[in-house]
Amino acid sequence: MVTARDITASRILIVDDELTNVQLLEKVLEHDGYRNFQSVTDPRRVLDTYRSFRPDLVLLDLNMPVIDGFEIMERLKEIEKESYLPVLVLTAQADLETRLRALRMGARDYVNKPFEISEICSRIRNILEVRLLHNQIQSQNQILEEKISERTATMMAYHEQLMHAEKLSAVGKLAASIAHEINNPLMGVRNILEQIRGANTLNEELQGLTDLAVRETTRVMDLATRLRQFYRPSTGKAVALDLHQVFDDMMALKVKNFKNKNIQVVKQYAENLPKVTGVEDQVKQVALNLLQNAEEAIHGPNGKIRVVTSVLESEVTVQVEDTGCGIASEDIPKIFEPFYTTKAEVKGTGLGLSVSYGIVQKHGGSIECASTPGSGTRFTLKLPIFQNGGMLEETPS
Repeated sequence: MVTARDITASRILIVDDELTNVQLLEKVLEHDGYRNFQSVTDPRRVLDTYRSFRPDLVLLDLNMPVIDGFEIMERLKEIEKESYLPVLVLTAQADLETRLRALRMGARDYVNKPFEISEICSRIRNILEVRLLHNQIQSQNQILEEKISERTATMMAYHEQLMHAEKLSAVGKLAASIAHEINNPLMGVRNILEQIRGANTLNEELQGLTDLAVRETTRVMDLATRLRQFYRPSTGKAVALDLHQVFDDMMALKVKNFKNKNIQVVKQYAENLPKVTGVEDQVKQVALNLLQNAEEAIHGPNGKIRVVTSVLESEVTVQVEDTGCGIASEDIPKIFEPFYTTKAEVKGTGLGLSVSYGIVQKHGGSIECASTPGSGTRFTLKLPIFQNGGMLEETPS
């Protein structure tokens, strides 16, 4: 929508080598309420003035020395390119050929000299209204193009995330299947070992080795059970969860990695920790991601991961702190964005923290990060305490 105030606030450039004509046009514009105009009597200065002033309308004389109005229009078209060329031609040459040539060159209208003041004022207003509408449409188109680009980029990111999730799902099903296949023969091996141990025919050394073998097979069977539980399809239902048990289960999956890298895990669990409301496999996914990130941040020997739980009002807080390489301050605001990662390409997809952030948000909690490069990182996870009768029926996965 273009108002009368918009029109009179427009920028107008007067181009005429005759000073008297320029002065007359200036008085006409002032009388009609225009205040934002400039004048050029030397056609060689027109282009520079046009670039700096960026007028909404040019009142252009055709018959000028050195550079005539037709040549100026050609050069203005190079500046405006595909845009609207805001030119009103003023000419004493009233023949049809001149008028048609001016219109073909891009002029929006023409007025014969000497002109009627009422006529030129009307034509100026008409051209300015179209020019301003054209600018508004261009601005709206640019906004739409930016929104389309943003939406396209978002859809592509979600598509990549979906593809990655499908790959993880396939890997998870395979892991659960392998865990099931491993569990059955291990159970048979453990039963045989227990029978041997119970025969009382072993010396003390062999008895100790048999006990160790039974414990190790039990440990592997327990690991296989946790794998099946972790990768089973999501129920989508929020229940009362023990966060200590959640983190213990996920630590059991990482115990070999911790041992190989000589990482010490310190648990500082609060007593009588209330249960939280959560979808079990989703909360486990968050816990595993935090533990995995902590492990991967530790590059040197004798690293340490601390898991600290506490209660604050209506929330349970878990802090996962490592003594790893840390995160640069400029990277921290971006770590929860999809596909952003500070890891090497072969190690990180940039989805772990983004997915974890989404899970925690949907659970009504929060996740924050504090880090010092070279000293370590601390992630703080907060989830609402479980309330009887307040269990969610369904939480989006």
